[in-house]
Amino acid sequence: MRFCYRLLALLLVLAGTNLLSAEELPGWGEITDPVGNCPVDFVESGVSLSIPAGLHDMNPRLQVTNAPRVMQTVEGDFLYEIRVSDFPRPQAKTGVDGHASYVAAGILVWQDDRNILRWTRTGSGEANAVFLSCEQYEQGQLIGGGNFPMEDKPITLRVERRKDRLILSATYDNSSWRKVLERRCSLQKELKVGLFGLNVTEKDIEYRFEAPYLLSSK
Repeated sequence: MRFCYRLLALLLVLAGTNLLSAEELPGWGEITDPVGNCPVDFVESGVSLSIPAGLHDMNPRLQVTNAPRVMQTVEGDFLYEIRVSDFPRPQAKTGVDGHASYVAAGILVWQDDRNILRWTRTGSGEANAVFLSCEQYEQGQLIGGGNFPMEDKPITLRVERRKDRLILSATYDNSSWRKVLERRCSLQKELKVGLFGLNVTEKDIEYRFEAPYLLSSK
């Protein structure tokens, strides 16, 4: 099945296909781009997500959840993985609208715009660092998460739901998985899960994703 997705990606690359207006990305999910300026393109290894300068965030506490994403519907327990390629960290003092200089890409678990969990490869200009980050929101409030050190290279992220638990893991080599964090959640049974990227800086950024994998009862 993964071979078929790679073949489809290669054919679309050769055709120069831009997926900004597509509703469904075969094998990846439904594209949601609230701002309408974040194109998704097939590349040879997967997909790219381009986010221009400006405010494209995923923060229910600030009531800004307009970051672009590609999501699939799940019900009950699930396991979702995505590989995130390396990307440049922003320069310090380049955040927009009072934001820190911050970019991130990875996994989004979505109930609605007030209840989410994000698990990302993150770059900070002020810290001059790349790290793993989890933010969990319920009813619009940040209820937990944390930042965790990582090497500045591509990484595969995983979120697994087991009843009222969300287990967050990561691996560089797709074999030696490391459980990083476990969170209790009260999210509803039916959710959406997939990839997303955010950018709240003065510079455009492109993220690349590979090898989406979803195991779910739905």
